[in-house]
Amino acid sequence: MISKAEAAASLSEADAVGRRTRTAGGYAMAGPHLILWGAVWLVGYTFTGLVDPRSLSLVWLPLVLAGAVGATVLGRRARTRDVRFGATPIKSLVMAVSIALFFLAVYLVFQPATLAPYLVFPALVTALIYVVIGVYGWPRLGWIGAGMFVVSMSAYFFAGSYLPFCIALAGGGGLMLGGVWLRTV
Repeated sequence: MISKAEAAASLSEADAVGRRTRTAGGYAMAGPHLILWGAVWLVGYTFTGLVDPRSLSLVWLPLVLAGAVGATVLGRRARTRDVRFGATPIKSLVMAVSIALFFLAVYLVFQPATLAPYLVFPALVTALIYVVIGVYGWPRLGWIGAGMFVVSMSAYFFAGSYLPFCIALAGGGGLMLGGVWLRTV
């Protein structure tokens, strides 16, 4: 017969194993999404540095639409493997529209005078989101966010006209490497 302390320790250990298993499953599901959006980011910011700023919607609109289709496919593939995250097409659409409206509102309120804030702000928001997620149980995402923040701010202050390319590497490369890292769990 086991003591109360041994039983409590066994239950605690089982709970920890369950938590680690859920975290690993979440990482496995998030990894492909990070790789996908990292690729979108890498291509988008690279072209942002190469085209006239007035043509940026021609760069980003098709990329975001392709990313959304890709994310939908990844989500459906996860669902067929019986992996659930609680997202539905409607929830995903509401989230995407909400994010777009948030960025539009911030840009309208603050009206940056140069292109640099438009370029670095999405990277900073993304970094913040990943750090917050990391604090609440997914530490690898926290480290990915911290790295994106440091590289993005360094690029903002020191990259000059190379800022779009640095953000492409910081955001796109960071997300893609992070996605690969998450898949190794």
